[in-house]
Amino acid sequence: MSELFELVKLKAHQNFVNVSSEELASKMDQSQQAASQHLQKLEKLGLIERRRAGLRFAIRLTPKGYDLVRSQYSQLKAAVEEKGADIIFKGRVFQGLGEGAYYIGLEGYKRQFVKVLGFDPFPGTLNLKLESPIQMEQKRELRSRDGLKIAGFENGKRTYGGARCYRSVVNDRYPAAILVIDRTHYDDSVMEIISPVNFRKELGLKNGDEVTVAVFA
Repeated sequence: MSELFELVKLKAHQNFVNVSSEELASKMDQSQQAASQHLQKLEKLGLIERRRAGLRFAIRLTPKGYDLVRSQYSQLKAAVEEKGADIIFKGRVFQGLGEGAYYIGLEGYKRQFVKVLGFDPFPGTLNLKLESPIQMEQKRELRSRDGLKIAGFENGKRTYGGARCYRSVVNDRYPAAILVIDRTHYDDSVMEIISPVNFRKELGLKNGDEVTVAVFA
């Protein structure tokens, strides 16, 4: 992991950077041979990419590698501050089952969303597909937190299950909440987001577009 942290310091999560195993070894107080072996291992694990740049190598973190660094950073920050850390998710828009508008529009849910979150949600969910196994693990970790409870209810015709909300911000700007439903057809690769904003219209989103969601501690 120390090699990945050093590469992030060099901005290798943004682009390829020219760095030798000797330079990394010096930064980490290791032998050149040990640093070279670690780089080879990281490459085999799919955490970095390497390509020849003259007599040196250019190295870049893969999305998988950067996700691992962010996950470790979040856990370390949470341990030091003794509180839950923010989690950053990145997912791609996809067309859901079309049930979001119906359920969010139900008065039994809608009243609670307004009371708990302070906004009247747009009738529908923004559905994101998480592509990284690490992000899916972070989604599972998020589910283990209490969140803001939305109680189930009956309306005389049927019973509706409960849910939890986690305050969030979409693309560093728009207020939102991640919705975790007690009974859902989706697994942890899917994230459902509610907001007062119609994201497809406001941001011109299409299926396959990437969206960033920051979850508040």
